[in-house]
Amino acid sequence: MRSPIPVEEFDASCGDVNEVVSLPPATFTSQEFYDFEVDAVFGHEWLCIGRATDIPKKGDYFTVDALGEQLLVVRQADGTIRVQSNVCRHRAMKLVEGNGNARRFKCDYHSWVYGLDGELQSAPDLNDNPCFVKSSIKLPEIRSEIWENFVFITFDPDIPPLADRLSTLSSYLTNWGLSELKSASPLSFFPVNCNWKIFGDECYHCAHLHSKSWCPMYDTASERIDYDSLANEPEKGIIAYDLVSLEKDLSPTRTGKNLQPVLPNLTDDQRRRLVYVTVAPNLLLIAMPDKVKYFMWLPTSPTTSVFAATWLYPDTTLAKPSFEEEWQMEVEDLKEVMVEDVYAWESVQKGMFSRNAPRGRYAPSEVVLVRLNEWLIGKYRTADARARGIEAVAATEPAGV
Repeated sequence: MRSPIPVEEFDASCGDVNEVVSLPPATFTSQEFYDFEVDAVFGHEWLCIGRATDIPKKGDYFTVDALGEQLLVVRQADGTIRVQSNVCRHRAMKLVEGNGNARRFKCDYHSWVYGLDGELQSAPDLNDNPCFVKSSIKLPEIRSEIWENFVFITFDPDIPPLADRLSTLSSYLTNWGLSELKSASPLSFFPVNCNWKIFGDECYHCAHLHSKSWCPMYDTASERIDYDSLANEPEKGIIAYDLVSLEKDLSPTRTGKNLQPVLPNLTDDQRRRLVYVTVAPNLLLIAMPDKVKYFMWLPTSPTTSVFAATWLYPDTTLAKPSFEEEWQMEVEDLKEVMVEDVYAWESVQKGMFSRNAPRGRYAPSEVVLVRLNEWLIGKYRTADARARGIEAVAATEPAGV
């Protein structure tokens, strides 16, 4: 599919942060562009859909609607994770809602029954029919990989393995022990009335939008932000920055300190940092001295998305008698920050419909958005060139300050 916006129009969004402008407003509002983008980006990339540690036992499962594709993520008898279609092979009814534990999955419509591995076990009135080959029917499997116990899927059978892309990031995050951390609460999506790209993370807004919520708890002065974080690999869609404090073990809580024990393997330098890492297109990690938070989002239309967030801790922290009370206090401390973010995201979306919507300039501290845009535009160019049967050509050098 060709880009409905000429790819040359994106050139102005690539290059030096002091010179470039934001993406065309139509990329946030147009159904035609959304259809192109969903295929160009989400159809040919690895997408995070959840956490394997949320389904630790045989038969544990959760479900996801990923761009209209109904998915069922199941822990198998051998301990592996299988991502499969959550659509009955009979009349396409959705099989399961939410999350839970099951020995098998039965469609409510006509009681077709599937095993954990997706194989059809029973089809009433057809089981003994010589013209019906039950063994030939199975829920389709979606290509998936587990990275640091996050579950990723792709609809593209040909892109390289995810591990190739994220191996350096794994090394960078080694001391946080990410693969061993577990969720404080199940991941739950909520709707937001904005295009998914508006979630793009930066801290230019922190001192302004969050001046009365976040800032009294944690210093976000511009000199405290390192936009050249060693976690950065923009060409791989890994966009990072660090908030660096003068003291160890600070967190955005009413006390200004961590409420939980520091992760044991962190260096003194790591204990002074909040590391923000976007793994494009739909995962944000925040590695903190006592935990890792993660945020996920999925588009549902040009102007709507779903968004989710939760917190990861070691077993020893989750087992503390005081954990629930302390965790709820920290959630409450940050509640207003989330309210402010949603307000801003939805307000920006409304503004994108204006005939006066700008392709605005970027502040130097928004270089992370320029890097993300360049990764996206690379996807747009590749898809457009593929549709035209030619090879994509980059317009400019990567973003710099």
